Amino acid sequence: MSELPHGDACFRKTPITAQDINGGPDPSHRVPFVITAPGQYALAEDVDWVAAGEDARAITIASDDVTLDLCGRTLRQLDPPAPVLAQGPSASRGEVVSGNVGVYAEGRRRLVIKNGSVLGIQGVGIAVKACSQVDLLDLSVRRCGGDGVFDTSFLRRNGGIFVMGAQDADSNIAFASDIRMLDCVCSENASRLDLVVTLGALVLFCDNVEVKRCVFNHTANTSARPSGVQFNVVGADFVICRNVLVEDCEAHDNTSGGEPAGFFAWGENYKFLRCRANRNFTLTGNRACGFNISTTSNLEMVDCEADGNYNANPVASADVVRDFSALGFRIGRAVYRGLLDDCRAMGNHSVGANAPAAGFALHSTRQVVLRRCVAVGNRNASGAAENDGLAAGFIASAPLAAPEGGLVGGEDNAFVDCIADGNTVHRTPLFVQPPAPPVDAGPSRGDPQKGAGFLLDRQKDARIVGCQSANNDGKGIWLRACARALVEGNTLSRNALYGIQNEDPAGLSAFTGNRAHLNGSRHRHNYVGLPPGTPVHKWTLGSPPPEGPSGQLDNLSIRLP
Repeated sequence: MSELPHGDACFRKTPITAQDINGGPDPSHRVPFVITAPGQYALAEDVDWVAAGEDARAITIASDDVTLDLCGRTLRQLDPPAPVLAQGPSASRGEVVSGNVGVYAEGRRRLVIKNGSVLGIQGVGIAVKACSQVDLLDLSVRRCGGDGVFDTSFLRRNGGIFVMGAQDADSNIAFASDIRMLDCVCSENASRLDLVVTLGALVLFCDNVEVKRCVFNHTANTSARPSGVQFNVVGADFVICRNVLVEDCEAHDNTSGGEPAGFFAWGENYKFLRCRANRNFTLTGNRACGFNISTTSNLEMVDCEADGNYNANPVASADVVRDFSALGFRIGRAVYRGLLDDCRAMGNHSVGANAPAAGFALHSTRQVVLRRCVAVGNRNASGAAENDGLAAGFIASAPLAAPEGGLVGGEDNAFVDCIADGNTVHRTPLFVQPPAPPVDAGPSRGDPQKGAGFLLDRQKDARIVGCQSANNDGKGIWLRACARALVEGNTLSRNALYGIQNEDPAGLSAFTGNRAHLNGSRHRHNYVGLPPGTPVHKWTLGSPPPEGPSGQLDNLSIRLP
């Protein structure tokens, strides 16, 4: 039997009309539209919804085993009500505490919401709370947020699609489970509210999550006053979740007056596969990045890219922990056990004078491995000797102080077969189109003492093996206050200052089998600060090879005549 035409399939389901959603046939006695029985429901027409109140929901699902098919149609909010402002101590800050929802469900099982658009909801487009076995399929949720908010029990937020577990007053979490979000677009969800996080999508307190072939782009909040967190705009925000797969998704052109990211993740057992986070930026905030993975154990990222993420604020200070101003991949704070494989970061940049810009950064991490990753053309246009405007392809640092003393993480991290090329503190003119910042303005070309292909700061037992670091404005590999590092089999070429610098070592490190040529201008620029007795085999181009074979452990130094 041939498949029924799409229109006929929708026709056979229980229809939902604009009149139903707008309160029924009696305009003087409007009744909220609630689905109270299992079944197949279909939107019968495009709907212009006028909310009955500042916290109203257009469609509420109050039953298990419900499929809501929008049938390619649009649910749109018109004339949103004036938002309610907080009373009491928060009133002076003008905090909004009300918001509408387009489609809402709580405490239900086996739900499907699919095939259509939700547009312009003041608050959240689709919100599913404390539910399990939920499929969100082929949805477009756009231009939601505005002057409404949703209290998630973990900050007030607004935006596109929200899927949440629940948290009680004693901070006990009940995880939502078995969530799938497939082929969805969350775009142009925006707000101007202070003290609110605006998101393309939120996945909060969830277990066993699949997000595939989704787009989270052009999320925006112009406020520079985020709600108690670093980031007040994220394309897709995964918070305190576990067993999460994000595959073939992209989060690009998300921006804020505070701090934006393409993807944010926090929890346990995450895998990002073939995801892209490009051109996420701030003009006035302290940080911007493509991927921000924080407080997570067991992380895997494969074939992901983060290009062109930037910070246009020259006075960005990050906060007391000045870990970065712009990054492609930010792994930390406090990530434990991770693998980044075949990932790329290109053209991430900053004008911030007080914190680094880089392709990849590990902050207070342990046992994180980067393998076959590439960082090209990342830069900071404010890299000068008197500030912290560093630039590097790869950074590993330990900025967090542990409560019992010392630092958090900074141990057992590894870079294997990675490439860092052309990372710079220069302001060499580039072709940059608005709204990208004019990072090439000003006289300074930066100080190469602030640049590197690889910068490892206060690391223990780190490994850099089989990597290439070339054409970087500064050092090829820069170890600063490190101990027990293994730097083996790397190629350092045409870096402006040094091939390898081991600065202020906190303990002995091993340097074996590296090849450094044409770094700086002399042999002594190829290797600086290596432990006494480290074998270095010198060869000047145009001269006969030195007598005697070089050993496998020798570091080769090549320079021009």
